[in-house]
Amino acid sequence: MAHGDCFISSAGNRIWNSLALGLNPNKIDKYNDVAVWNDPQKTVVVYPYFTSSAYYEPGFYAYYSGKCYDCTTAKLVQPSILYTSSGIGHQALTLLGYATITDIEIDKNPSILQQFDKVIMLHNEYVTRTMFDAITNHPNVLYLYPNALYAEIEVDYIDETITLIRGHNYPEPEISNGFDWEFENTHPYEYDSECLEMEVYQIKNGWMTNCYPENFFMGNDPAKLMNLLYIIKDL
Repeated sequence: MAHGDCFISSAGNRIWNSLALGLNPNKIDKYNDVAVWNDPQKTVVVYPYFTSSAYYEPGFYAYYSGKCYDCTTAKLVQPSILYTSSGIGHQALTLLGYATITDIEIDKNPSILQQFDKVIMLHNEYVTRTMFDAITNHPNVLYLYPNALYAEIEVDYIDETITLIRGHNYPEPEISNGFDWEFENTHPYEYDSECLEMEVYQIKNGWMTNCYPENFFMGNDPAKLMNLLYIIKDL
């Protein structure tokens, strides 16, 4: 079940701006199959707090659009349930019993990931070098959204700001991935939000998807959604 606000894209698709999910009590048996409420495997979902702040206006995207030339530094803000910060996917997984941490916790204590058998990344586009190293050195990471680990930032926890360091065509236009990551998969996968032919493929330290599954979690295709949730649980 879902409640929120949305708009219709130029292609006629429903795009959710913000959304609150809930479990349907009539489908608990189905949820039990894909939930991890009683699963011995230790899995954690990483909420993209830094990315949520980067998209907040005025922020990095005011800089990219040319509206603000000193907006390569942005304030850390209270996260909200938005498409750009994978808020729907995060809600769905937490409702199914997945533990969650923020990227701040990894940045301050990168060894925290050693506690978990599997790490699920969402739209964690903006990360620190400490985060990048911790995540790419973990042996079992599911990069559920394309465009993860795309740009390097620094964090000032006193001023509560993030600053863009490298990536997303900054400081030079030819720089796409700020870490020169060999498994960069932003183009074209980030822009496929329909996921009509969604696939999960293997890389050196885990798995990636070939589309941006945020609206997929709305359950417009229940069979495909259940298949994805089985995959997430079993990887």
